[in-house]
Amino acid sequence: MNKEISNIRLGFLTLYILKFVERMPSVGMQPFAALVAQEVERKHQLGAGKSLVFSRLNSLCDGGYVTHSWGVSSNPRVKKKVKFFSISQKGRGLIKQLQKEQGRINDVLSNLPS
Repeated sequence: MNKEISNIRLGFLTLYILKFVERMPSVGMQPFAALVAQEVERKHQLGAGKSLVFSRLNSLCDGGYVTHSWGVSSNPRVKKKVKFFSISQKGRGLIKQLQKEQGRINDVLSNLPS
């Protein structure tokens, strides 16, 4: 049962990351992971720390759903190279698929007898 719950959480986290990148494409990896982990924990208590966000984000990059480019941090005190993420066309397609599946699941659950 824990595996099933974990899979649901991972699917939600994937959709959350993709939507976050779509809204904020110029966020570097460190601040991005911290923002996502903080939002997911504060609002949804999914148990998704920074390491899970990093690994999921890297998987999405490897799969071609998210692209990255190197740039300089926007923090004037820290002049170091960081990755900036943006969503690819393939990622937009995955968002549509995940949202459609989420809607389908919600419809099924809402029609269950009480």
